[in-house]
This record gives sequence, structure tokens and C-alpha cells, in this order.
Amino acid sequence: MGFSLTQTSEHIFYFPKKARCIHLFTHYQPTSLEQWVEALYNQLDITSPAHLSMTNLAAKLQIWVYTMDMNSMAIEKNGLFSINVDRRLSVKEQWEDFLHELCHVLRHSGNQMVMPDRYVDWQEQDASAFQLYAAIPISMLKKLSLPEQKNEMVAFLSEEFQVTYRLANERIEQIQRRVLQGILDHEYHQFTQSQVRTYDSANWSDATRAIMNKLEYLKRKGGMADHQASRLL
Repeated sequence: MGFSLTQTSEHIFYFPKKARCIHLFTHYQPTSLEQWVEALYNQLDITSPAHLSMTNLAAKLQIWVYTMDMNSMAIEKNGLFSINVDRRLSVKEQWEDFLHELCHVLRHSGNQMVMPDRYVDWQEQDASAFQLYAAIPISMLKKLSLPEQKNEMVAFLSEEFQVTYRLANERIEQIQRRVLQGILDHEYHQFTQSQVRTYDSANWSDATRAIMNKLEYLKRKGGMADHQASRLL
């Protein structure tokens, strides 16, 4: 079951030697959070990169967005939500910050200032994952004709989805890991299935069948010492 890495780090995906032509996303498995994001976008009729903007999402979700010279944050007051985006950031960085804070609005509750560290850490990890899925949705990515080289792909996605090079690279590497894991899981499943078929009694040789029949006969007679069984095996 030999695997090979493409010749340079510029290439993005690992493939089994016998399956080089597998479609890019054949073995990609979305997480439950990613499925949640995709369902949200479907509900909001957000289907193309052109729909991905602070203005559009804020309007559809009825969230007030403003910019100030302060760190980005989500605010809830009397059941109403707003997001401040740090205007000192670049346009692409502002969009990414907005998505991070949007996750807090949609999925989290509580004041992080008085929250145990482990809960704060979980919320931040969840928001970071949400940011990747929401910035470059897999449903939109699958529709694109992507360059083969990793650096070209990252640059292409950075412009297509108006995100930083850093985020585009992180998303691609995440997909790379998922595809590789999916391939490994698929290959392992095929291997275990072949082993099951090998040990199927229908595939036993005459010698193996004779030994197993002898063991079954002794078992039915009501007892066989361990040394007897070891001699047979």
C-alpha cells in the first residue's frame, strides 16, 4: 500500500501511487462544524465568493457592524448583537476578523472576561475553525478550477475569496490533511476487508480445513488439553 509525496512542497496533495488521478476532494470528509457553516450559507443563499462580504452577511443576519481603532470584538446588549472590526487592519484582515467574531455571535455565549480559561480556549478554537470554513467554503471551492502548484493555488484563493495569503495557505493545508486521512482510511478499510476475505472459511486450503475439522471434532467430544491443541496447530 505504498504512498508517495509529490516531488516538492509546492505540490499540495498526497496520493497512493495507484490512484494519482483521484479527484481532489474524493476522500475529503467535512467536520460537523463545517457542515453547520455550509447549512448556514445555504439558508442565507450564499453560494459564490461574490456573496462573501461583511455587508452582505451582516445584513442577512441582522447584525450591526462598525469599525473603530480598537481590537475587533463581538458585543451583545439586550439581545441585540454588534461587531466592531478593527479599522487599522487591511481589508482582508478585517473580513477575517469579522468572521471570527461572527462565530462568537452565532455559536457562543457568556463573558470571556469571567469565563474559565478552558472555555475561552474552546471558543477561540471554534471561532478559528469557523473562520476557515466560512472564508473558503468547501462547496464553493469544489466548483473552481484550481492550479496544481500549492503556491499558485494559495495565491489564487487569496484573491478569489479576498483573504490573506496566510489564511488561504492554512485552509489548503487543512484540506491536504483531510484528504490524506481520507485516503489512508479508505486504503485501511480495503486492506481489512481483504484480510477478512482471506480468513473466510470458503478460502481455506484442504490442509487448513482438515485441521479445523479435527479441532471441531475434539471440541464436540468434550475436552482437549492445551498440549493437544498446540500439536495440532
